[in-house]
Amino acid sequence: MKKRLVIVADDLTGAADAAAAYGPFAEVSVMLDITGVLPGAEVIAVDTDSRHRSPEFAGRAVTAAVRAAVAAGIPLYKKIDSTLRGNIAVEIGAALHELSATALLAPAFPDMGRTVTGGVLRVGGIVRGDVRDRFAGSGLRTALIPLEVVRRGQSEVVSAYRSAEADVVCADAVTEADLEVLHAAGAALGPDALLVGSAGLTRVAARARGFAGPLSVPASTGSVLTVLGSYSTLAREQRAALTASGKVTTVTIAAPFGPGEQSRAAAELSAADGDVLLAPDPHAPVERAHAREVASALAAVAAAHVSQRRTTLAGLILTGGETARAVLLAAGVRGFAVHGEIAPGVVHSTIPALGGLPLITKAGAFGAPDTLERARRTLHAPAAASH
Repeated sequence: MKKRLVIVADDLTGAADAAAAYGPFAEVSVMLDITGVLPGAEVIAVDTDSRHRSPEFAGRAVTAAVRAAVAAGIPLYKKIDSTLRGNIAVEIGAALHELSATALLAPAFPDMGRTVTGGVLRVGGIVRGDVRDRFAGSGLRTALIPLEVVRRGQSEVVSAYRSAEADVVCADAVTEADLEVLHAAGAALGPDALLVGSAGLTRVAARARGFAGPLSVPASTGSVLTVLGSYSTLAREQRAALTASGKVTTVTIAAPFGPGEQSRAAAELSAADGDVLLAPDPHAPVERAHAREVASALAAVAAAHVSQRRTTLAGLILTGGETARAVLLAAGVRGFAVHGEIAPGVVHSTIPALGGLPLITKAGAFGAPDTLERARRTLHAPAAASH
């Protein structure tokens, strides 16, 4: 019998990242929207596209996803951003309302340098705030399970959880072993507890589930199209390392991102031989308010290229959740199959709607400076680098 799971995430790269740990052992699908009936995959990750939307939109989107999981009788995991971005309180509240449960919240992701002690999130050792502050004014009561209790083991965590008079019980974690304790406690609590966390907790959960039947990633030949929409400092470093290889042509798109600019970029992309990087002008000012406009322009150009070169592409690399979602939707894609990770947070998938075209996705702030270059090499020789 399939051990099924629905992961509800607030952005696309997060959905893929959370599902990736299951990829080598199970049939895993990422959905870009909810159409009513969930697919038959063992693990289904749903992107609600709600991280940077209004609280009202986020609440409705999560409610729809949770209702679909409940209707199908599938257990649920609520994935949040490991740096606590997004409508966290609203989304957890919406899920709890549908499930009549309490949340066990563990956002730590030790492999990515995200730890929680005393309820305080640190990223690379730098304080990013108290997890409980994200629930101020939400009407959700919070409590904390400190690290010393977690280190005493599963039974102590279960006891602390049950005695807490709270809607959201936040738990400290510094190591993967801490997350293993929290996952075991969540399993012991059963449907009374909604597990909420980053992809760090799903890694632990995947190992504990005992899936069997590893999937292989098909080899492919041709050129690689990388679309980079993130403005993070790390994404800029990754861009520099990718172009430093001397094997990638760069095509940029600049404001105001209208049809004329898109046509120019599309023509330049079409004329390029070999691997290509499509990205915004690196010298343009970074404005969060224009992120969707940038993603839409990149998507229109990239989707046209995919349609034109589909049979000669070795694969796509999409960086940044908004960019990845926009490109896939523009290309007519509503879902893809996840096979695993080539590095922490760097997910290797295929797109059935595009003939099994290989796809690598990652959040803009994930990876090392050479991550995009290693991803490009992986797509040229996937058999050597995939699970």
